Amino acid sequence: MSSRPDWYTDPTGRHEFRFYNGEQWTGDVSDAGSRGFDPIAPVSNGQRRRSRRALVATLLGFSGVTIVLIATLVVPRVADYLEPAPHSVEITRCDPDGTRVAVEVALTNTGTAPDGFTVHLRLSDRSGDVIRDSTLAFDAVGTGDTARAGDSLPARFDEVQCSVRGVSGPLPFGIDLGPAPSSG
Repeated sequence: MSSRPDWYTDPTGRHEFRFYNGEQWTGDVSDAGSRGFDPIAPVSNGQRRRSRRALVATLLGFSGVTIVLIATLVVPRVADYLEPAPHSVEITRCDPDGTRVAVEVALTNTGTAPDGFTVHLRLSDRSGDVIRDSTLAFDAVGTGDTARAGDSLPARFDEVQCSVRGVSGPLPFGIDLGPAPSSG
């Protein structure tokens, strides 16, 4: 606290302003320009220690809750994304027309349970330079089922190579993290 005596926002929150005399808060208060008196009970060192302990306990509690939320909500979704169910994927269409490229993909879930997938695509020119990357999301693909998805992507080339960069699980919270490192 500043050592300069002055009116400051009341630290107790009971009034608009409270006077600080340079050493301690006084009972002099002000609300909407009207002065009054509301004494502050002195705070002992023991009360200060208890207040600090309560603050530390509260912060630790919030930290613990945050860790639990991350462990129970975020980690499993990211793990599902990084480790997709067994699958096979095939590009069934890659048709450039000079301004756009029509891309279609067929994905088969070869796992034992329905799952979501994210296919990471790459469009390259004939020399292999990347034109653009894109993703196609497949929501719940049943066991043994083949799902198809497509997109029309802007690309001003007559010859385009379409390739699958990787396949991941469903997007965690709708956020595209890019292809999983182990998926190519």
